[in-house]
Amino acid sequence: MPARPTRSPGSKASACADYSFRQRFRVPAPWAFRWCIDFTPYDWKNSGGHGSRKVTWVTPRTVVLDDSFPAPGGRRVRKVKFVQIYPEVRRWVSTHVVGPNYGSQFRYAIVPDGANRCALVFEGRELRWNGPELTSVATRRLAKRLRTEDSGLWKEFAREIEAEYSTK
Repeated sequence: MPARPTRSPGSKASACADYSFRQRFRVPAPWAFRWCIDFTPYDWKNSGGHGSRKVTWVTPRTVVLDDSFPAPGGRRVRKVKFVQIYPEVRRWVSTHVVGPNYGSQFRYAIVPDGANRCALVFEGRELRWNGPELTSVATRRLAKRLRTEDSGLWKEFAREIEAEYSTK
């Protein structure tokens, strides 16, 4: 795994946005959980994104995801995430260890809602290290934008999960 970026002692993030949402799936919870933690190098392509992913399974319950994707100005952004999987409670935690959101953490849980329904419960804390420190109003705006973007992505994933399940 790449070395973690250095930060000076006492350095402070310029923003810390906490946000959450819930996404329902019309599939059984065990099936949704397996789908969600089936990390592959093709994840970006399969979701319509324009990035690349290297997947390294460290243990059967720990995976490192090394993502690279285009950013404005013709540059590329790299984010490395350390993912811990807790299958007995259908949860996983993703912590950014390299990249612009170093230290950010995202928690996911699949909770049953009947025999053939479930929901993803998402909680995120995104840290930003570049730019001026955000005001509380700007931080709330950032959290709202992140919630909208991420919940929109999971709406797309819900369609994919349900479509794949219907063919099984």
